[in-house]
Amino acid sequence: MQVRVAQLTSSTSRRQEPWPLFGGSSESTRHSCCFSGSQKLLNRVQYCQVPHSNSTGAVAHLQKEDKHSCVDRSTSYLHVQTLRNFPIEKICGEVVLVRLDSVILLDDLGSCNFPLKRTLSTVKYLYKAGAKVLLVTSWDPVLQSVTPVLKSTESLADYLSSLLQVKVIPVNGVPCLTSFKKEEWVQNDIILFENLLNFKGENANCNDFSQKLASGAAVYVNDSFSMSHKIRASTVGITRFCYASLAGFQFEEELMQLLKITDTTRHPSIAIIGGSNFLRKATALHLLASQCDGLFFVGRLSFQIMNGLGIPVPSCLIERNATKEVLQLIQIAHNRNIPIYYPTDLWCLNINNNEALEIFDSTELLSGLIALGWTPVDIGPSTLERISSLMASYKKILWIGPTSYDATEEFRVGATQLGQILDKASHNSCDVILVGSAACKAVKGISDSSSQYTTFENGSIVWEFLKGRILPGIAALDKSYPYKISWDGVFSDPEQPLFVDIGSGNGLFLFQMATNWEGSNFLGLEMNGKLVIRCLQEVASAGKRNLYFLSTNATSTFRSIISSYPGQLTLVTIQVENGTKNACRSCCRSSSDQWEDLLTV
Repeated sequence: MQVRVAQLTSSTSRRQEPWPLFGGSSESTRHSCCFSGSQKLLNRVQYCQVPHSNSTGAVAHLQKEDKHSCVDRSTSYLHVQTLRNFPIEKICGEVVLVRLDSVILLDDLGSCNFPLKRTLSTVKYLYKAGAKVLLVTSWDPVLQSVTPVLKSTESLADYLSSLLQVKVIPVNGVPCLTSFKKEEWVQNDIILFENLLNFKGENANCNDFSQKLASGAAVYVNDSFSMSHKIRASTVGITRFCYASLAGFQFEEELMQLLKITDTTRHPSIAIIGGSNFLRKATALHLLASQCDGLFFVGRLSFQIMNGLGIPVPSCLIERNATKEVLQLIQIAHNRNIPIYYPTDLWCLNINNNEALEIFDSTELLSGLIALGWTPVDIGPSTLERISSLMASYKKILWIGPTSYDATEEFRVGATQLGQILDKASHNSCDVILVGSAACKAVKGISDSSSQYTTFENGSIVWEFLKGRILPGIAALDKSYPYKISWDGVFSDPEQPLFVDIGSGNGLFLFQMATNWEGSNFLGLEMNGKLVIRCLQEVASAGKRNLYFLSTNATSTFRSIISSYPGQLTLVTIQVENGTKNACRSCCRSSSDQWEDLLTV
């Protein structure tokens, strides 16, 4: 192991003690980047109150697993820094670029339109805090063709001016500060740039375009949660060039609601699952089967379930390559002893006579009516009655995906009636979560509804989240470590100088250091949870009170963890594989220039 050393020169250290010159170590074949510096870390952290009181407790926390979990549910990337918790004094006088959701902006500003109100609050908050605000958003040609407000940058700017009660100046051309004269910027605090989709660099997440977007902007605020599953210059690339990348008020709310989907504190719960393409959604469906207390399949997915349960289904309605995944889901439900429901009747359309609609028993349809030209278009009345009778037994309901079978809009009748059923359930203290445009549209038409729903118009985000995939728009924002470290419980004297080893591996290096230098504290950060468990067990066995290990990705959490340490950060080493120094630079991109320089030695 090759190690470089930098001596601490800070005059603010609480105590001065000589550090050893680190030599080679036979236990490690990795390379180490080593740097030091005073603790000038940003205090922009939001913590959840989950204390780590001792090593034994930390081991138990890491070892705890969900026996029914089908995917890795590591969601540390979901913890982001929010505008709400960012020091307001660091906003005043700064240039702040805000990414908005044009779909939310076009909604009517009614008493119940909370998403639009939160979006406007994000902009107003920054404006009143003394920031110079830049606004960017995007809209596709279809939306532009039917919405007069989106005919031009000028028309959208006028519309935003009326909503914000502040003058918004439109600027056409490549979105960057060089697009207009400096004296214009001094006179106006809010600038709206041209439609981002007019530039190829947006969808390509072009590095040069991202840098132009961020030019002159110190702070980036993302308030377009609907783009979280996509990699765009305005949601991902831009964060590389800004001092701070934060979640706006609307983004923060939707992120909290996303976590609510997999929250298992409200029982019993049921998922009403529609749509098609079982194979593509298999991982997400397995997760729902492992967490919900009941599953009700509608849409084309119901045919896959019926076939898996042994009910004869015509081959034209089955995904043959999804049979294995269907049987796995049924097995998960069987092991947990939870029911699986499917439609008992269906509205059907005769393809030879587009005006002929009939209700058929689902098994009757599948047994021969398909051959006679009948095709299912939506769930029938007895199915809806069955759903209605079940809802009273559940405290949490998730409706995701359409009830229909790829029919045209005029034949979709089940969704509206299902919306009425769920509206009634929501009035009975039931948590109702609606995912996808079909589900959200079904309840919007209920005029007398005064209940609150959790809604996600863009179902793709939820499906990706349920699959356990990282949403790049969320991962790109500044991270907030999900656990508040109880430093008094970790170290006997938390004000001793702190040594941090990133990528601590088997911990032998830190164990030797902690033994030789008892007047300092040592913290190891390692992604491999099994190695951390082993190290914590050794720490507990040896009774060391100046040594601790955490299982975390330091690239995301380093600043958040260290910023709460009450003592002096004295030295940091980074253990990296060959050719991965760029990861180290990413970890320290917002730290002092001295650290970055040391990494290039």
